[in-house]
Amino acid sequence: MRSSVTFLLAVSLLCVSAGVSLQCYYCPGGSSSSCEVTQECNQGEDSCLKLTSGGNSTYSSCLRDADCDFRTLAARYPLPDFTFSCCQSNLCNGQEKKLKFSKLLVQSSHHCVTCAHQKSSFSFL
Repeated sequence: MRSSVTFLLAVSLLCVSAGVSLQCYYCPGGSSSSCEVTQECNQGEDSCLKLTSGGNSTYSSCLRDADCDFRTLAARYPLPDFTFSCCQSNLCNGQEKKLKFSKLLVQSSHHCVTCAHQKSSFSFL
């Protein structure tokens, strides 16, 4: 156990000293489609920004977490209105993943496995 902790600590220190940096999606011009370009953030840039204006233009980049506030972003992006979010993990400023459920999947998840010979019925409270 002690050697595992020592090993993890050594690997963590190696990663920090090697300068492993955050990666973010990068769309500086206000892309209206999905942005797939990535960038490695500079030293001091510890957040990924996703800023959307008018529901159709998205700006994505690296920035300092301290700059992730409305006043700073309004000065940097002179847009009439926008929403924004900042996050601190690799490629976290991409498109939200939307889950699709098929009717077959939902129906099959309610199948009674242990009583296959019986007609099953379900009710939800």
